[in-house]
Amino acid sequence: MKKSLFYFAAFLLALAMLINCSVKDAVDDLSETQKALDCANLMLDIDEKWNDQDRNCTEINADVARILDTCNDFIDAEQKTQLEFYAANCDATN
Repeated sequence: MKKSLFYFAAFLLALAMLINCSVKDAVDDLSETQKALDCANLMLDIDEKWNDQDRNCTEINADVARILDTCNDFIDAEQKTQLEFYAANCDATN
């Protein structure tokens, strides 16, 4: 009886560890997905700010720096080039 109780406890422990790992992986995946979505929204926002008639270059340059700093893993080379263009061609007096 003690032996079967030991095996049952070991099985429950193994099952709990497996579930815990699976949940952690799912949470990590969701976190990465949320970060990628946030970065996509930041890219949309900066495009809108760039297209504004009364663009605020101080704000655009701050956004560019923030996106390049926090979203580096979620944007491609073309988007990085676009952000660098915004930063280089945004006149602070505009």
